[in-house]
Amino acid sequence: MDAIHKKQTLGQFFTTNDFWLKNHILEFIKSTPATIAFDPFAGNGDLLRVAKTIGFKKTKGFDLDSNLNWTNNDSLLFIPKIDNSIIITNPPYLTKYSASRKGVYESVRKYFDICKYDDIYQLAIERCLINDYGIMIIPETFINSKFSKSRLVSITIIEDQLFNDTENPICVICFDNKNKPYNQVKIYKNDKFIGDLEYFEKLRRVPHKNIYIKFNSPKGQIALRAVDTTNPERQIAFMRPEQMDYNLSNIRNSSRLITVIELNANNEIIDKIIDHSNNLLIDFRRRTEDILLSPFKGNKKNGERRRRLDYLTARAILEDAYESVYPNIKLRLL
Repeated sequence: MDAIHKKQTLGQFFTTNDFWLKNHILEFIKSTPATIAFDPFAGNGDLLRVAKTIGFKKTKGFDLDSNLNWTNNDSLLFIPKIDNSIIITNPPYLTKYSASRKGVYESVRKYFDICKYDDIYQLAIERCLINDYGIMIIPETFINSKFSKSRLVSITIIEDQLFNDTENPICVICFDNKNKPYNQVKIYKNDKFIGDLEYFEKLRRVPHKNIYIKFNSPKGQIALRAVDTTNPERQIAFMRPEQMDYNLSNIRNSSRLITVIELNANNEIIDKIIDHSNNLLIDFRRRTEDILLSPFKGNKKNGERRRRLDYLTARAILEDAYESVYPNIKLRLL
């Protein structure tokens, strides 16, 4: 199996950089009673080499790839519990959509057949939780997933590019053997502590769907650039369609990055709704430190991660802006 096919089929991305090992993550490792570093998705052994540099004399690795010098094991199916160990791993990432698009779905169908997840890295987390302690480098989309986070100690967003062969946005999770409320799960952005998970969960915007709003509509009065560009001055924003530097005739029902939105509103107050929406968006991004917006591949030129505004959150913002402009109006149900 050549390297490209391995990457597509096995979801392999090798972790050759170690700047993910922030001081608070290192402190967590040292706080555990573990004497063995264990990687059930060992790959080239990069993480176990890091483990040796921080004091682990014993290491153990598993991998499905028979060309690597580890115990052969399909850790997406089963991981044995190893006493006195801490898992330090970068599991495979692969969604159903990506597997189908790359023509490798049949090779990985068995994993999706046995789990409820859309990405096999979440199956890997489930398997790793058999252990008492662990550190996992996973896609940052995990933060917005419905996967239970009660075993976590912390989530750390790493904005620097970790992999040499992909710009996949990642985070590092640390877990122990205790269930805990979300106000005890710490969130970091790089080295900075930014709050607990409960705080951010309370800030999620959920639409009421109580007014007529249609996305990807040719008749729309409001355009939305739903993704940050690499230029920090051209971020996610609501605007008039004629202000969008994009051929809006290219928008389709499946468009998720640029759209035109139709509202049941008089044209003369559309600018007020746009202004309110942008102010609400700026405030939302400030209070959430951006982490509730979907991560997007690549960073801005100032080093910050690019973000995408999902349409459910965009709808919630537009609803609040609409109600600010029409405070006493009887809202139209969809």
